Amino acid sequence: MSLLSGFLLFPAILIMSNFGITLPNQAPPDPTADAARFEAVSKHLDPGGPLYAYVSVDGDLTAIGALVGSTLDEFRKVDPKVPFPPVDVSRILEISGMDEVSAVGFSSKRIENGFRNKTYIHAPGERQGLLRIMGDKSKPFDVVRMAPEGTDVAIQQDLNLKVVQEVVQEVFGMVMREKGKAMVQGMLKRPVGPFPFTMEKVLADSDTRITMILDADPTKKVKMPKAKGLEIPQLQAVITIDGLGWVADQVAETLEKELEKNKGRRAPPFTVVRNKDWVGMQVDMEAEAWGRKEKQILNVFGGQTPILAHHRSSKKLILATDKEFAEKLFTRKVGLGNDPAFQKTMKGLPMEGTTLSYVSPAFFQMLRDATESVTSQQKAGGAETLMVKTMLDLMMPADAPGEGSVTTSSQDGILVVSNSAHSHKSRLVNPMFMGAFQAIFFGIKPSHKASELDAVESFPPEVLEEVPSETPAEE
Repeated sequence: MSLLSGFLLFPAILIMSNFGITLPNQAPPDPTADAARFEAVSKHLDPGGPLYAYVSVDGDLTAIGALVGSTLDEFRKVDPKVPFPPVDVSRILEISGMDEVSAVGFSSKRIENGFRNKTYIHAPGERQGLLRIMGDKSKPFDVVRMAPEGTDVAIQQDLNLKVVQEVVQEVFGMVMREKGKAMVQGMLKRPVGPFPFTMEKVLADSDTRITMILDADPTKKVKMPKAKGLEIPQLQAVITIDGLGWVADQVAETLEKELEKNKGRRAPPFTVVRNKDWVGMQVDMEAEAWGRKEKQILNVFGGQTPILAHHRSSKKLILATDKEFAEKLFTRKVGLGNDPAFQKTMKGLPMEGTTLSYVSPAFFQMLRDATESVTSQQKAGGAETLMVKTMLDLMMPADAPGEGSVTTSSQDGILVVSNSAHSHKSRLVNPMFMGAFQAIFFGIKPSHKASELDAVESFPPEVLEEVPSETPAEE
């Protein structure tokens, strides 16, 4: 871009920045309601920090839905062949529950080890549609007891997938009438793979809570496949799903039949686990069915034997890297809640809600070390190495604290509170910064290469002829 074109473009950018969108048929403003809405949101936020934002969206989604619907109607009048089905967009928004959101707020405030970030979604009244997916009632988090001290990642999430089924079925019924409903029902009633249960049965029991626990052991190292020389700490992990333990029962029954029918090489590479506490299947690490590539992947588990099982007393569905690790979840009396790193990271956050997320400082350091190790082995040039280091220092500094977040639900809305090394402001600016950083980096590099090529092309032919043919070409 020339200097002249830049000067011509600048006024255009300034002018365009003043344009926006005015939605038709919006209700006239109600100052009293607007003030009450602002007060309802602001009481959940922290003023005095680097970011404080409030956005009223009351009636916006409804107006957008009406605009889209009327536009589609006009398209059909102009051209009946336009492939837009007769859909009530406003009704879809109502089904989804998103039309109940009337305002959102954000704040960031400095705390001892970083920032206290808050996001509040104002949706007064009973949760509807998709807003119910992530749970609508706050309750204590049992992951703080289940997970061991020293756990690196702990996530607990309420999840109501029945809502998805309800929304999808109603939307398909609206778009395709009875045919749409029948199609959804047909898909839901099909057996899941070789197992006797259906997705309808799974979803019926999917007003649940999912827990993920990951622990890295720095004293044990495993080699990563397709990453020469890269070793990471051995990972122990478990995922639990409340109320779906029966799935493992039926998986085990199906597997037993398959093992009996296909004895020998064609048998599935799993064994059945069945005792008073557990029912399920476990990976047979020595099975002949595993090929070389599969064995490389299994070696990542460091000798552990992954298991899918029903823990009978809790009725949880368990997917774990090792049965012993999973068993300890239910015998532990002192857990993650007593971990000093966890306490420091989660300080000031509620221990009741619909979602808890925790990432330890040690885990961030492990990720940083692994990235630096990979970079050092790639024989990257100085510029590439510098770029990676700069990005790590900005996004994952060596002394980065842990990250903790809790979501709570109340009658008036949904609040997400987090302790983080980064504020909401940095997350807003980060995409722009990284884009500019990459543009500068990749902009400099081609120009640098171009100058080298120009220099080479300016050499006399006799000089170029003296260059040995085995000289490696520029990458």
